[in-house]
Amino acid sequence: MENSKKRFVYLDNIRNILVYNVVLLHAMQMFAYPLLFWWAVIDKERSGFYETFLIPMDIYLMPCLLFIAALFIIPSLNKSTPLKYIKNRFLRLCVPVIVFLFCAGDIFFQLLLKRLNPVSPDYLETFLNFWRSFVNLPALYLSSSQKILNTVVFNFQHTWFLTFLFFMTLVVVLLSLPFKRKNSEPGKVDSRKKIILQTIIFAVALGIVYDAAMIYYVSHGINPSWVIIGKMLQFQVGKFWMLLPVFLFGLYAYKKEWLTRGDIGSWKMWGIMACISLVLCILLYHIGILPVLDEIFKVIEHNMQFDNKMTMPVVSRSIQGAFLVASFLTPPVLVFLLMFFISLAKRFFNNQNAITTFCSKHSINVYILHYVPVLILQYTFLNVPIPSIIKIVLMVIIIIPACLWLSHRLVYPYPKIAIVFFVALKLVALAAGFTFYYIALLAMIFISFAGAVYEAAKYMYALKSARNHA
Repeated sequence: MENSKKRFVYLDNIRNILVYNVVLLHAMQMFAYPLLFWWAVIDKERSGFYETFLIPMDIYLMPCLLFIAALFIIPSLNKSTPLKYIKNRFLRLCVPVIVFLFCAGDIFFQLLLKRLNPVSPDYLETFLNFWRSFVNLPALYLSSSQKILNTVVFNFQHTWFLTFLFFMTLVVVLLSLPFKRKNSEPGKVDSRKKIILQTIIFAVALGIVYDAAMIYYVSHGINPSWVIIGKMLQFQVGKFWMLLPVFLFGLYAYKKEWLTRGDIGSWKMWGIMACISLVLCILLYHIGILPVLDEIFKVIEHNMQFDNKMTMPVVSRSIQGAFLVASFLTPPVLVFLLMFFISLAKRFFNNQNAITTFCSKHSINVYILHYVPVLILQYTFLNVPIPSIIKIVLMVIIIIPACLWLSHRLVYPYPKIAIVFFVALKLVALAAGFTFYYIALLAMIFISFAGAVYEAAKYMYALKSARNHA
């Protein structure tokens, strides 16, 4: 893959679209009650069918991003020393996590507590409770041990992905140390038929492993929720059995040069396979599983807030069977969608231009920055009497350009100044209160959006003028 930067263009384009899908996913979550009853801002009246849309997005988003990241680890490592590479990855992945957690990690809980309590909590107290929770975390913490909703419990929120990616990268680097780097002659690449067959076998085998893991968790009373290890690494216990194999699959695809010298198959073929498995999975969830899950999560929500505990609904054999089938289908949906995205992008979206280059340059910063604007705009739009779909569209249209502009003008060119600015704003907010912080962040969002609109119009005008003079 390192032989031609042009071949990276379609992977960058996929990554950009996936990151923007993450923004959409988080924007939709305020309308996913009761499935996401724990979300900071909830609109119960307008919740409903959005749950069904969240299921497939949750399946493919983070594993696909992890697969693409795995493709770049070895070629990037080959261009640097292991120590320098790890240092660069730490600065790129871990420092933003630390800055986010200090400056904005408590915003989610401040909004959650405002929703659950008649009296708004003191923001400084929320901040202190957030970090007290971090200090008191055991070496191995399961989120399922949380029994009360109306409390502040440390977690990495969306930056969990950066911690997971860093530690997976660290493992790859450490395991590669004993092996000498050498430029070997290219070997014989796998045939199209072999690549397709291996991919299908991998998808089916992963479905069996994932299903077996779910059965084991249920039979042993283990909640496949989030785990925090050593106060530094967070991931979802259930999803681990997809994340790790897909990451290894990315390393394998790079080693075998599937995406540079091989033929992974037609986008139409993978699209049909992905569509069939995805439709079956969605139908199982929408018709059979989600109605039962909604009742279960309503009980869990009640029991996490009140002393008069409710008994959990009985799950019938048919629903258990539907859940097992859906669990088996989940990895094939992921793998087939992944291959569909890659083959489609390689065929139609492999051309580089100023816009794609710009978006690729700032994609990771959009991922890091978007979470706070999502929460702030959800809180702002909560009681605005407009349809939910318009709220979602407005949030996505505002947040993505705003984050791109903020990254372009501040975070990317001046990272140290950005850190000082965000930390200083946070310290002022702790003294002035959450209302000040909310107004300041809301103003920053709209100023960044206005800046993005202005610069986009300026760019389009210059482009049009250049064409007229050509």
